[in-house]
Amino acid sequence: MHSFNILLSCMHETDFSIIEISNIKTNAVIINQCDKEEIKTWRIGKNKVTWVDTCERGLSNSRNMAIKYADSDICLIADNDEVFDDDCEDKIIQAYELIPDADIIIFNLHNKSTKLKNKIYRLRRMEMQRVVSWQITFKRESLLKSGISFDPKLGAGTGNGAGEENKLLYDCYDKGLKIYHVPVNIGYMRENESTWFQGFDAEFFYKHGMVTRYTLGLKMSLIYAGYYLITKYPLYRKTINPIRAGKKLFLGIFENRLSN
Repeated sequence: MHSFNILLSCMHETDFSIIEISNIKTNAVIINQCDKEEIKTWRIGKNKVTWVDTCERGLSNSRNMAIKYADSDICLIADNDEVFDDDCEDKIIQAYELIPDADIIIFNLHNKSTKLKNKIYRLRRMEMQRVVSWQITFKRESLLKSGISFDPKLGAGTGNGAGEENKLLYDCYDKGLKIYHVPVNIGYMRENESTWFQGFDAEFFYKHGMVTRYTLGLKMSLIYAGYYLITKYPLYRKTINPIRAGKKLFLGIFENRLSN
């Protein structure tokens, strides 16, 4: 029987209400970036909660710290804007029992669309760009054995933009870890202000180009940039001219600041 942890990253929580708000009814590790250092552990029924207050900053650092403190074999990545189904643990464990060779399984949320196929299948490398953090579950031992962790250069708090989850998945794929998609909903997203996305402005496109080059390499990032500018046009057309967006996107790619 598999054991399970939700690994939740948050900031400046002053009480423990996020547990109830997120409907966490499983074992959990909660990393709260704030202005003190303290660790608390307690039980809610049969479930163990480890709460870590830390002065350390950066979303990737928070994710890695949660993996360190977890004591289960299957983990779910989470933020403070998700609400989990009562039976999310059962759904996730059943998926790993159905696909015993899976190292990572990508799930869905009720109110968020995905570009992944609506079936159980093993993902290809380029599909990692279609995954966001709230979809990711993994076997903890698989990550530890591979030596893979979240890249501290990426994620909220770094000033470099998002993409830490995509970099993690690319690294896992390249190491031979098996990554599957199971089109099962495990919760929903609350409408909340993003900690990193402030709109499709020039800075966003520059950072997106920078991160894309860092994760995909020069050739593939150029191809992906063209695809991104076309497919995302309906979303950004009211806030930035596509020519200016493209200039900033390609500037981020060619300056290659993250790889220097």
